[in-house]
Amino acid sequence: MSYFDFDALHIEDRRMHEVKQLSLQLASTQASLLLVGEAGVGKTSLARYIYTKSRSARLYCLDCKNAGGFDFSRVDGGTLLIEDLDCASVALQNDLMKLVERADGTRPRFISTSRRDLRALVKQEQFRQDLFYKLAVVHLELPRLEDRRQDFQNIVNFILEVSQIMHGKSGLRLTAEGFDRLNTWNWPGNIRELENVLERAVVLAKSSLIGPESIQFEAVVEDMDLDFAPGMSLSEVEKRLIIQTLELTAQNRTRAAQMLGISIRTLRNKLNEYKEAGVL
Repeated sequence: MSYFDFDALHIEDRRMHEVKQLSLQLASTQASLLLVGEAGVGKTSLARYIYTKSRSARLYCLDCKNAGGFDFSRVDGGTLLIEDLDCASVALQNDLMKLVERADGTRPRFISTSRRDLRALVKQEQFRQDLFYKLAVVHLELPRLEDRRQDFQNIVNFILEVSQIMHGKSGLRLTAEGFDRLNTWNWPGNIRELENVLERAVVLAKSSLIGPESIQFEAVVEDMDLDFAPGMSLSEVEKRLIIQTLELTAQNRTRAAQMLGISIRTLRNKLNEYKEAGVL
């Protein structure tokens, strides 16, 4: 997220409160942390928050989706933030293992983020088991926005205030109908999507009131490479869609079933079929 502040926001949701408290407890340690959750829930913001609460001298950032220009030789202690660790190539995993094994005092503290369950990738031999154990000493799982109803109004108010400051505005507020429109959306893009929706409303506001007509949603599913092609059977399309939706939701079957519009029982039966066929 672009401007989320874990200190400024009052958190009431029990799971998120526990995540924040554990983050503060671990900030001053050297333990390697793995932050897991759907796209847009705030993994990178939490990672940076943990860094600011630590005594680390410097922060290095490695994006596993675009790691070609990263120079491992310049890493000298400090903290290494690894974004989208689940997307690390074999070569990048090998480079990270070399960094983990440094014994010359230049080994950094590792804080990683992942959308997918790395344990599942280890079982599928897509991720090094030894690297997993080194980088995932402590897991922190961030809940999706739809599951944080206790915090929703606080989050909306915070983002609305920050958006106004960013764009040189003040005095804007949501009408009851505007808030209801926000509150009934399921937020597939989580807090990042909420930021986008509210910032657009602030920028386009013609009066001090933001009503439902100013709330525009874009139901975009991020980073799903649905490699469908004409002539492909419906069963194959269904299988790929189910598998990739599970990847998007970090193997959260309940969430995947909701996104697919099927029951959890139907999803479970489909996965059992794929296992018997040797697909999973």
